Amino acid sequence: MPIVTLKNIHTSFESQVIFDQLDLKIYPAEKIGLVGSNGCGKTTLLKLILGIMPVDAGHVQQRKGLRIGYLPQEPVFSGEKTVFEELHSSAQEILDLQKRMHDSAEALSHFSGEELKSAMQQYDRLSSEFEIAGGYRYETRIKEIAAGLGLQEKHYSLKTTQLSGGQLSRLGLAKVLLADASLLLLDEPTNHLDWDATLWLEKYLKSFGGAALIVSHDRFMLDRLVCKIVEIRDHKANVFPGNYSNYRQEKEKRDLELGRQYEQRMEFVEKTRDFIVRNINRKGTKKVAQGRQTRLNNLLKANPDYLEKQRHTRELSFKFAEVENRGKRVDTAVNCKNLTKSFGDLKLFENLSFELFTGQRTGIIGPNGMGKTTLLKLALKQIEPTSGTITIKPSLSIGYLDQAGAELNSENTVLEEASSVIPGILPEQMRRHLGAFLFIKDDVFKKVSDLSGGERNRLALCKLVLSEPEVLILDEPTNHLDIPSIEALENALAEYTGTIIIISHDRFFLDRTVQRLIVLGADELGKMAHGRFEFIDGSFRRYAELLEQRALEQETEKQTARPKGSKQDKPRKTTPPELKQFNGWPPEKIEQKIEETEAKIKELHESFGDEKVYKDYKLLAQLQAQLKEKEQYLALLYRAYELKTSSS
Repeated sequence: MPIVTLKNIHTSFESQVIFDQLDLKIYPAEKIGLVGSNGCGKTTLLKLILGIMPVDAGHVQQRKGLRIGYLPQEPVFSGEKTVFEELHSSAQEILDLQKRMHDSAEALSHFSGEELKSAMQQYDRLSSEFEIAGGYRYETRIKEIAAGLGLQEKHYSLKTTQLSGGQLSRLGLAKVLLADASLLLLDEPTNHLDWDATLWLEKYLKSFGGAALIVSHDRFMLDRLVCKIVEIRDHKANVFPGNYSNYRQEKEKRDLELGRQYEQRMEFVEKTRDFIVRNINRKGTKKVAQGRQTRLNNLLKANPDYLEKQRHTRELSFKFAEVENRGKRVDTAVNCKNLTKSFGDLKLFENLSFELFTGQRTGIIGPNGMGKTTLLKLALKQIEPTSGTITIKPSLSIGYLDQAGAELNSENTVLEEASSVIPGILPEQMRRHLGAFLFIKDDVFKKVSDLSGGERNRLALCKLVLSEPEVLILDEPTNHLDIPSIEALENALAEYTGTIIIISHDRFFLDRTVQRLIVLGADELGKMAHGRFEFIDGSFRRYAELLEQRALEQETEKQTARPKGSKQDKPRKTTPPELKQFNGWPPEKIEQKIEETEAKIKELHESFGDEKVYKDYKLLAQLQAQLKEKEQYLALLYRAYELKTSSS
């Protein structure tokens, strides 16, 4: 049974139709990718499911008791709470249950006899509910999710007004994941996540037991995570089974079939009309022609869209000028020798050396803040190295796409800014160039300062193409672009014959555009590691496989290192150093200590429900430290008890 059903949905905004006769069903545990061009209604669909936007016609049904977690593109916070308080507000039901359990425990001392027995039963019931709700793990879970998304404990005491846009997005995502939802509606969840956090989120969603409807431009994640793709097109939800790559193949087949059917319909109507015109006034065939005319009129009346060709949204369409391959000789395009760059005590990289050759395609990846953009700025001579050198061959012309858009003059119009690349070009000629980048009619007279992020990126791409560079240096070129625009860029880069250097978090994009990777600031498992670097021959998919292989090998090594204790070669029992403190203890004393420690752990758990505790970050941190210490001590006691009883 579906958990959400949308049936015959029609909704519009002013005079613009958003959905018309849209149908969609979401089933338990499904992971669904929601795609479509910008403005097609993806976010609107999420709001319809949530019930925060009404439908003009049709209905939205939810399974009774369905709990929905929603992440908007720009999460909003009151600003009055700290990060720590916001994270805990996601577990408000657990906190309320914990407080009731704490109050119930305190009240036990006021009862006796049957009343005490009844109060004890109530406390046991609350304790059981608390455990089932995950109450004893929620503090650990908060830390795990926050850390996975890049929110560290140093951020906990900050007010949300002190956070960057990226940190606010991470906090919003953490809150949604912490809520006990059975359906997640995620609108661009990987925005502002670096690749390490994206990998963590991907792994989390794979293990998530509920359903998820995910709006995302991250095709690599959609390839590895979802079981079907829903494409919003022509005001309807078109469902494609499988992952993103399957969707692209199936979509191409469907488009070809729809085109073939359209041609067949046109041919049928044209032949029928031709027959009618030739025979309508002939004695022997007049009635046949009239009959065909009647049937054709009825067909077209019953099917008003019969002769309508499949609509295609306007998409980017461009290519880079061919780079002359002088004598077909491979030269060094970029030479980096013993490059070191530090900012105070922070050393981004040290003694970094590599060569990039003409025509080579290289991606630069790694966690945020590890020096990727700094490396490009060093190559472009915008900043100076601490030591060493990096140079681009002086005879090569460079095209640079800056993710911050600093290369654009905000005071110019779109037409003026594009024309600055080719002074003297006629406005009519430049407007034809701009049309390929979706700037049509009055769009060309917009001020650069008034453009959206996607429009700024398209304008920067237009300037890049017009400059006809021999080396392309692209810093996050897919930011703010929808998937069709990203794919148009991929196709243009595939035909480009010059040298390419790309910084990108878009793993699918890297797969299609580069042949080599420079990994900055990540260890062998992809975790943040200041100053480390490595070189990978191959695409991102090859690197992802390498990370998984390394993780598997590391786990295998750990398991191999554990004592097997086979009967044929039973190892001699020795007391580990950490257990020697219990050497003189009889098993009975260890049992007593286990009971005392478990009681103390239970007491600490209950104290977390005290409002004074969970609103005081420092006090809570102290209690958490005590809890961790007691849990570690309990683990030692269990090991000591097992050692004592197995040797007796």
